[in-house]
Amino acid sequence: MAKIWKEKFAPSRHQSKMDVPVRPKLGGLPPWLYFVRVCSFTFEFHSIEQIKICLAYYEKKLHPSSRIDIGAADSWEVQRWFERLPMYLLEKPKRHRVVKALNSTIKEFGELYPLKPVVRSGDA
Repeated sequence: MAKIWKEKFAPSRHQSKMDVPVRPKLGGLPPWLYFVRVCSFTFEFHSIEQIKICLAYYEKKLHPSSRIDIGAADSWEVQRWFERLPMYLLEKPKRHRVVKALNSTIKEFGELYPLKPVVRSGDA
């Protein structure tokens, strides 16, 4: 059973580990953080968009190569957010539990904080 909760953002305790940008709220920082504890691992999300991106990653059974073509700098290494996750979470039974937990998180918290479309002054 997955444990799902949210906390108020505290800069001293929380930091975004995903490469996905967080859309700033009115004060510039996200008001809530979302946590999902499943399969002995705790995911930390700074927005519903990050949860959806992680869900899309775990819904895929096979993933493309994580190799990045960076040109001439052969010794430079880059790790994206999904490469820092434990590999055991990609095993079939655990991956299904992660998908189920992320879906329930979006269902529980996504309805409370729906994304509002950005309206620019020139689009009217």
